[in-house]
Amino acid sequence: MGGIWQRVMDMWQATQIPQQILEHNILGLGHNLWFMIPFGLFILWRLYRKDWRGITLVAVLIGLWWFSGSEFMDGITVNGKPVLSKLLPVVGIFIAAVGIIACLLLL
Repeated sequence: MGGIWQRVMDMWQATQIPQQILEHNILGLGHNLWFMIPFGLFILWRLYRKDWRGITLVAVLIGLWWFSGSEFMDGITVNGKPVLSKLLPVVGIFIAAVGIIACLLLL
């Protein structure tokens, strides 16, 4: 049993998807067929089912993931202290995202 699980985990690491997600490598994920084919099928299935709520939720989550890896987030702290001029827009974006997600889930 351990041999099968180890082979599955080795294959998962070989796809480089975990590394690309942690590095916020959007171009790498876009060219990685191990990611794009299931993701494309997921989006096509949502379109077929006309699940606009699900598609919007995925778009918001991808936007938050992209924003969290942007250069704007790199300068949010200087010498371990938060920079207020950069922290307030982040809080605003977080509140807006939570509001959108709450509306999508509750409606």
